[in-house]
Amino acid sequence: MTGTTVASVIWHRLDRDGTDRCRLARLDEGWLIMGHARWDEAGEEVALDYALRCDSDWRCLGADVTGLRGQAPVAYRISREGAGFALEGQAPVQGEDLDLGFTPAWMVVPLNRLTLPDARPRILETARLRASDGGRLEPLGHSFARLRGGLDHAIPALGRDARLSLHECGFVTADPGLWQGAVTTEGRAE
Repeated sequence: MTGTTVASVIWHRLDRDGTDRCRLARLDEGWLIMGHARWDEAGEEVALDYALRCDSDWRCLGADVTGLRGQAPVAYRISREGAGFALEGQAPVQGEDLDLGFTPAWMVVPLNRLTLPDARPRILETARLRASDGGRLEPLGHSFARLRGGLDHAIPALGRDARLSLHECGFVTADPGLWQGAVTTEGRAE
């Protein structure tokens, strides 16, 4: 179930050492976002692989996250349940989308699905993975608004407000202070 690659991106973390290599693939029945995030967190190496599955209308169906946090194995299976998402063995958390928390890859889903108004924020409730806390989901609100020169992205609960740059495929190419990325489509870097 690998599909046809539409775009790939390599993000470099700006807040610490780390990279995230991600691929967006078109499947017969939807979309697959697969990536490999590697970073240092307080002297501990973290290596997480992820696969986000979406239907053809960019509705997130679930995700798998596996890897290592230091020497400790990580394995999370997250599935859509009703109006939210559930991590195996835990109660569902309400959310229109699934925010993986450690990668900007998840944003390609709502940014391809939603019609964002100019200058007026669109509130998006997510179920956010807290992979650093032994694995749990929690609700987290985001807002997006298209503005001249980019996309305003705010996370009020975290005191975050940033002007993002986007590639036409929906991948974030710049998130000030957090990520800088380069997208490749159809065999050419952009």
